[in-house]
Amino acid sequence: MNLPMQLRLYSDYIAEVGMVRFERPNSTVYAASDRCLLYRQQKAMKLLRHLDVSPQPASIRPLRRLWVMEVTHPTLTDFLAALAGSKRRGKIELIRRLGATVGMVHSLRHTGTGDIVDPDSISVLRKLTTLVRKNQVLLSVQGKPADLFAGLLGEVKFLWGSSGGTLVGNWPDFPPVRIWNSGLMIMDLSRANYSEPLLDLVNLHPRDIGLETMFFWEYFLQGYGATCELPAQGKAKIEVLYKIKLLQALAEGKGVQRAQEDCRIQWWKKV
Repeated sequence: MNLPMQLRLYSDYIAEVGMVRFERPNSTVYAASDRCLLYRQQKAMKLLRHLDVSPQPASIRPLRRLWVMEVTHPTLTDFLAALAGSKRRGKIELIRRLGATVGMVHSLRHTGTGDIVDPDSISVLRKLTTLVRKNQVLLSVQGKPADLFAGLLGEVKFLWGSSGGTLVGNWPDFPPVRIWNSGLMIMDLSRANYSEPLLDLVNLHPRDIGLETMFFWEYFLQGYGATCELPAQGKAKIEVLYKIKLLQALAEGKGVQRAQEDCRIQWWKKV
């Protein structure tokens, strides 16, 4: 099926989700209803030329009332399929490789935070304190108890300084990656921004891909540490970020069970 026909077939779905990928053996076409998503994808790919798989994004162009961008790359294989089909040693290598790739993303620093296309000068500390205050107010307005988060703002101010963020994928779920030889290609960077890098780790859920929690984190962090050091007081920061995630879930009334489970597991205290 040619691209115009694919766009016609999936136009409603693209409008609903924002951006989709049409993957081919040696290229991927990104289609979006808002070209800002493709600008972000394009900018992130240019920033990440140091990754093992460095795709070449073409220019963004309009097609059938949508925006498209084609990216050329080597022939790729599916990461999750390879993970599922591997024995223990193979799984360990793939998890380490994923950790190293995410670490390479986080190695790109910025003086501020925000959208990578047009970042601002706001620090990570200010971003986090704003987020905490906003959700504490939401809880209060709804009449929900907030005792658990009484000291959260103080913890944030104690742990974070006035520095900016790093490039983060900001994936809502497990990072979409593909394999080429010994490297990985990150397929979706449309939400990438400059922020606190540990937020990407807080959003990872090993059980979603069939892995035991501690098994995953032990080897993921080995790979991550090879390309990007965990920040000072990293474990304390991770714990606070999980609390912020729970606060936000309670304030918004969604994802509460997952956030509570994340806080209960406390994997960061065991690695």
